[in-house]
Amino acid sequence: MNPHFTALEAAYQLHYYLYLKTNYLRPLFQPDDTRTLITDVLAEVCAHEKYHLLDPPVINPNHLKLLLSLEPNHRVSDVIKKLKGNISHRLRPSLCGKLWARGYFARTSGKIDIVRARDYVAQQVQHHGYRGDWTKALKFKNPDFTSPSFSFEHCFAQLNYHLVLSTYNRVAIFDEAIAPSLFNYIVVIGRKHKFAVERIGLLPDHLHLLIEAVPSISVEQIIQAIMGNTFSWMHKNYFGVLKETDALNVWSPSFYAGSVGEFTTAQVKRFLGNG
Repeated sequence: MNPHFTALEAAYQLHYYLYLKTNYLRPLFQPDDTRTLITDVLAEVCAHEKYHLLDPPVINPNHLKLLLSLEPNHRVSDVIKKLKGNISHRLRPSLCGKLWARGYFARTSGKIDIVRARDYVAQQVQHHGYRGDWTKALKFKNPDFTSPSFSFEHCFAQLNYHLVLSTYNRVAIFDEAIAPSLFNYIVVIGRKHKFAVERIGLLPDHLHLLIEAVPSISVEQIIQAIMGNTFSWMHKNYFGVLKETDALNVWSPSFYAGSVGEFTTAQVKRFLGNG
C-alpha cells in the first residue's frame, strides 16, 4: 500500500437504517425500565465508538430500529456486533435464554435517493461542460450489476455508496483512451474486495462511482483498495502520462463518500416517527 493512501481525509455523510429482532420474536423489551436501559446503553456505545444516532431509537417489545450516522472507518457488521453485545451484556441478569435473533436488516439512506444518485453520476460529464461522441467513453454502466448484489445466510444488507476521488493537485490525467480499461479494472477490484460497481463517471481530474458493498468492509477500506490498486495500474500502463503531467501520486489523499438508498434519510426518519 502506498503510504500516500493510508492517512486519508474524508468528507462524508453515511447513514444506516438497522433493524434487530429478539430471538424467536420474544417480547423481551416490554417493561419501561428495560427500554430505558437499552436507550442508556445505546447512548454509551455511540459516544464511545463515535456512532451518532440520527433519531431516537424505536424500541418495540420484540425488535429495535435505529438510524445511525457512521464514519468511513466503521464496518456495519462490527457496529451491529457491538450494539447487540453491549445490550445483551447489560440485560443478561434479567434474561432467560438468548436475547437476539441471528442476523439483522441493514440499508443505507442519504440526502438523496439512489435514483437521483444514478442520474447525478451519469450527468457529470455534461455537467462539467464536455460534449461530443468521445464523451460516451467517460461513462460506464455495469451491465452485470444487480441489486441486492450480495446475499447472506442470516441477514439482509443493501449498502449503496456514492464515492468521489480526485487526482493529485486536480491534475487532468484521464481521457477517453484510458477510461474503458480503467473501468474494467475497477470492476475487478470490486470483485476481489467485496463491492459491486454499478456506475462510473470519469472526468480528467476526478472520478465518481456508485457502488454496493458488503457490511464487513468499511468505506475507507474500499477507497484504499481503489486508490492503491489503480495507482499501481496507472504506473504500469500509463507511466508516461503520469510523468508528463507530474502526477506520479495519481490520487489526492482525500475523498467524498455519501450513502444512498431506496429511501432518503428524511423519509426513514418519518417512518421511524410513525413506528
